[in-house]
Amino acid sequence: MDPAVWHTQVAPAEADVERGPELQCSICFTTYDNVFKTPKQLDCTHTFCLECLSRLLLISMEPQETKISCPFCRRLTPVPKNGPPALTTSQEVLCRLPSHLRREEAVWLEGEKLCYKRPLETGTPAFCICVDIGASGQAGAAVPVQTRTRPGLLERLTDWKKLVLFVVVMVLLVVIVLWPLQCIVTTGSMRCMPRPRPATSTVATFTLMQP
Repeated sequence: MDPAVWHTQVAPAEADVERGPELQCSICFTTYDNVFKTPKQLDCTHTFCLECLSRLLLISMEPQETKISCPFCRRLTPVPKNGPPALTTSQEVLCRLPSHLRREEAVWLEGEKLCYKRPLETGTPAFCICVDIGASGQAGAAVPVQTRTRPGLLERLTDWKKLVLFVVVMVLLVVIVLWPLQCIVTTGSMRCMPRPRPATSTVATFTLMQP
């Protein structure tokens, strides 16, 4: 008699579940997050990341068009007034992300860029990160542009050096160019100091009158 073989179903590891294909955008194959890769659900229930939908809308959008076509089923979904960032977020997918990514961050559309303001942290000033979704941007690649709210110490020192250099250049310009030019106009020569007049001797003549 053959020995009995028992099969036990083992639950997949948490890391394997989080990296499943359902947590990746079907267009760029990038794992969802809570910023530019926020999972956005269309009316057809298909889910894609915010960045890919924004690029798709910008490329295929006709004048006065306010709907986006699903890449899978071609069903149209109305685009809100504030653009793709205002589309419905898939809470089902968002809740399956790591705990620090389950809170959706505020992202807005600024021209052909998706922008996100990173909050102020201890010792780090707040700044904005923007992703170019236009034709000039690289598809599927995020190019962050950081704009700090106030200049740092190095930037202030650089501005101070530029100011000193500008003052020095202006002084040299006055001394080398404008001052000789003024001399030529006023005196007719390069010498600004008037030439000293030759000394003339005065001879006093006294007339002696006889009494």
